[in-house]
Amino acid sequence: MTVQEALNQSAQELQQQLEEHRRLLVRAIEGDAGGIEIENCLLLACPHKRTLKGVLAETIGVLEETRKAFKSKRLEVLRKKLIRVLAENA
Repeated sequence: MTVQEALNQSAQELQQQLEEHRRLLVRAIEGDAGGIEIENCLLLACPHKRTLKGVLAETIGVLEETRKAFKSKRLEVLRKKLIRVLAENA
């Protein structure tokens, strides 16, 4: 990921977080905050996101290490999918 791509992604995430925050404020002002479901983690350094990325990276590593032992097309497809998801959300 280039610096420009990282900045663009960061700006998009900030915009999404601001919109989510605005939506929460409107609901709170209207007195309808009790049943709000939060769509995105509002923290920039979300510990859940970091944990998930770590587990994905570890899983990919194990699949890489064992791919010759378990020559499985399904595991290969899964490994590639996990790599793509991790790259998209890095």
